Amino acid sequence: MSKTVVTMGLGCVTLFGALIVGFIYLGSTGPDIAVYTGRQIPKEYMATIRSLGLLEVGEDIRYFYSDALFDIETGFYFVTTDHLVLYSSAWEEPATIIPLDQIEDVEAEFVDSIWEDSFIYVTTASGLEVSFPVSSEQGGDKRFMQALEQSLAVE
Repeated sequence: MSKTVVTMGLGCVTLFGALIVGFIYLGSTGPDIAVYTGRQIPKEYMATIRSLGLLEVGEDIRYFYSDALFDIETGFYFVTTDHLVLYSSAWEEPATIIPLDQIEDVEAEFVDSIWEDSFIYVTTASGLEVSFPVSSEQGGDKRFMQALEQSLAVE
């Protein structure tokens, strides 16, 4: 066997190993790909939410989802007992906080794939229209949607 073939083989094995290690690292450091219920949200995520001033005293998060790979500040979305909160560092105004009693309509585009997120579309009484992704894993998208629909039923 030539030296070039052995070198190329070792290079391929090394690259493959690096990719595996990279995927393991991503899976262990980034947010879970499922929707968290309020009690399951990691302490470091709660610390970020509080440091950004997105949660009022006494307000409880019902469902939380982040589509970020590493740092949740890239994008996260949650519904509380009183508000729908959408946050993305890519937006001109990173935080959108909508009182639940201002939500006029909620629709969803559900998907069954773990590779794609479902999308929820919200329209407020003032005419604001927003959409955000929610993971379909373990039915989290449907539970998140139900929490928003329940706020409409209260009116």
